[in-house]
Amino acid sequence: MKNIIKNTQSLLKFGYQKSNLLYQAIKYKLNLTSPYILPREYYISEKILEKEHKNLFEKYWIFAGLTHEIKENKSWVRKKIGHREILLVHEDGKYFALENVCPHKNMQLCKESKGKGTFVCDYHAWSFNCDGSVKTIPFHDRSYKFNKKQQNFSNMSKFQVVAVGAFIFVKIKKSNITIQNQFDPAIIKSLKLMSKMLQDQYGTFFEVRDFNWKLNFENLRDSLHPPVLHSKTLGKEVDFSAQYEDVPKIYKLLGRISLKYASSFTKDGDNIKGKKGHLDEIIKPSFSNGYYNWLLFPNFHMATPDGGRSYSIEVHNPVGPDKNEISHYVIVNKANDPDDVFMDEIIEHRLRGLRPVLDEDYEACERVQKAIKFTNREQNVGCYEHYNINIAKMYKKILNKYFF
Repeated sequence: MKNIIKNTQSLLKFGYQKSNLLYQAIKYKLNLTSPYILPREYYISEKILEKEHKNLFEKYWIFAGLTHEIKENKSWVRKKIGHREILLVHEDGKYFALENVCPHKNMQLCKESKGKGTFVCDYHAWSFNCDGSVKTIPFHDRSYKFNKKQQNFSNMSKFQVVAVGAFIFVKIKKSNITIQNQFDPAIIKSLKLMSKMLQDQYGTFFEVRDFNWKLNFENLRDSLHPPVLHSKTLGKEVDFSAQYEDVPKIYKLLGRISLKYASSFTKDGDNIKGKKGHLDEIIKPSFSNGYYNWLLFPNFHMATPDGGRSYSIEVHNPVGPDKNEISHYVIVNKANDPDDVFMDEIIEHRLRGLRPVLDEDYEACERVQKAIKFTNREQNVGCYEHYNINIAKMYKKILNKYFF
């Protein structure tokens, strides 16, 4: 127990201090004024969405799931990245990411959300191993008569996969972008340290909301909205530190915005003393006071509102300019006894506490999305939004293939 608490404290201290410094630096790197974050077409255009799928979601490392979901050997779970369905598979300590398509007739291979064992297509009974290699093709010698090249082409499509602790990332297309290129060492270290502290149990749910996925992440980088929008929910438990700082000198040290600094690990507020959180009555006391946020570019957000006792994750997958699929997870710390009979209750409490906060954010995003469709106005943002503005500039370069 002492080691868990010690490691968690070092995780929060190391990750926050280092990445926050970089966060502050990059936030003020470019111009100090800008009329908007992105032009309105970037939130409503089908062409922009297709560019996002092609040049962003298929070329960069995207969070696909937790190792918790495929803990058993030969287990698999169905996921989605952009338009593509993938199967995350675990076999003998190795992880695979396969396209959920049978290479024979390009039929969807698995209809179930999860399962265990090798894959068999219910169209012509082709079967595949956990690594995607073809296992058997019925009547091959009599009917198909594939040569060696065709035999190799009969394997399932496989994508690059990296497990950073319990966090699985997938990259669809080959590129020179490594996980170390995309994320700062402080963030990678924090994910690995945290993974050692997590319970096996987790809660999850899925939803579809009517707003462009980028609006949510602009909202999460907006330090002024929590005291207002969340005044009746999270604002009663956390004293959010709005960022009014003057431009720090350190921003001059950076020559240009870098991909890894588009992600951040920051402390955004302190737990209000004397206020009981959603879990305080059934969970052990917090060992580190504060509200911490992980924002991993482009579409991953994780937060702990209670200093590391519990974590919530949201992952946004755009399926339309004004529609995105959102996967949610809740996980808790091993500092709570793994045999605790209240573990399911702890997760359920966290899920119930999360819902109203998410609704406040998502309803705000949906109202912005509705207005974007009928107004000709662009946004009128101020100095404190520089981090969003800089991320948007990098994002546009990625879409136009000028970045990496």
